[in-house]
Amino acid sequence: MQTKLIVGWVAIFLAGLAGLSSAAAQTGSVAIVVNEKNPVNNLSVPELRKLFAGEKHTWAGGLPVKIFVRAPGANERVVMLKLLGMSESEYKRYWAGQVYRGEAQAEPVGLFSNGMQREAVVLYPGAVALVNVQDVKLGMKVVKVNGHMPADTGYPF
Repeated sequence: MQTKLIVGWVAIFLAGLAGLSSAAAQTGSVAIVVNEKNPVNNLSVPELRKLFAGEKHTWAGGLPVKIFVRAPGANERVVMLKLLGMSESEYKRYWAGQVYRGEAQAEPVGLFSNGMQREAVVLYPGAVALVNVQDVKLGMKVVKVNGHMPADTGYPF
């Protein structure tokens, strides 16, 4: 019984990755990922800005948002900063202000490796992160951005 369940989950995971071509992986595309249990399937760029700026605190159904970002210098962090229209120092000041005003408890968790980021997304049901396409693993769900997957023409990241 367990073998059939595992095979089923692997099939679901591989089907979910079918839209991520090797071309997307070769270009270094960054995917928006959430925990596989999160019902969200598509986000607009403005919605992503709100998420990564800490302006959206819950997903539909009340699930708390948990933002995970890569450490300074990582490609995913660079993409996030472009999304927010901030430099690294502006990002630090922004979050310091959020915490000072009581609008946030802390800056989003910065993770130093792709492995740590994968584990965090799998562990937290409300997790959201930017991940290099080739690092998407079981337990993560790639979310469309403006209706496009990372391999699609028109994908913004």
